[in-house]
Amino acid sequence: MQASAYPYHPVREQRTLICFLAALFMHMLLGALLYYGVRWRSAAPEGVSAELWEPIAEAVPNEPAVAPTPSVKPAEEEPADISLQEQRRKAERAARDEARAQREKQARAEAERKAAQREAQREAMEAQRQASNAEHQSQLARLRAQAGGANANAGTGTSGKPSSGYAERVRRRVKPNIIFNEEVNGNPAAVVAVQMAPDGSVLSTRLAKSSGNADWDNAVLRAVSRSDPLPRDENGVAPSEIRITFWPKDQGG
Repeated sequence: MQASAYPYHPVREQRTLICFLAALFMHMLLGALLYYGVRWRSAAPEGVSAELWEPIAEAVPNEPAVAPTPSVKPAEEEPADISLQEQRRKAERAARDEARAQREKQARAEAERKAAQREAQREAMEAQRQASNAEHQSQLARLRAQAGGANANAGTGTSGKPSSGYAERVRRRVKPNIIFNEEVNGNPAAVVAVQMAPDGSVLSTRLAKSSGNADWDNAVLRAVSRSDPLPRDENGVAPSEIRITFWPKDQGG
């Protein structure tokens, strides 16, 4: 190997002495602080003494001893907040009682009003029913009177009796209105008596002879009512009463 052309020179450390002195100073300062701190902690504080005295009163001769006055404790008063709360509760209770009494009063008044209204409606319905019955009776009497006068004055010479073919005409009018689909043993006849006004209006119906089958009897009565008004007779006036016979197996036209 070839030697370097330049010789090696070590680098000298600079400021080494300054750093050493600074470190030494800091150690000495720390030691001084520790020394005085320990000494200050271990030193006992100086005590402070004080003398307390009070003068003694001189005895007064021939002066009677005065008995001490007993202390009277004032009566304990109810705390203000408790009193206010009690008053508030009483006021709320009174308000609730008043509201409940008011509601009960309103409920009684409403019940009385409804009862009076129902009674008034019942009386009005009863009056209306009585008026309707009276009107119906009056109309029925008037129609009967008209029927009696018309039959009495008829010029056919029948004295108010229906003509020979009138019953058949009425039966043919009623038959399409009969609703009956049950099977009946035999062919029992039901006879219906009909009262009419001169214009053929049906005034009343009744079963003059039962067929023995209640369903058939009722079906015939309903059919007569559905056929109102019935046809008039040949003289232009319907007879006051007529009887018509109906059979469940009637094959007539």
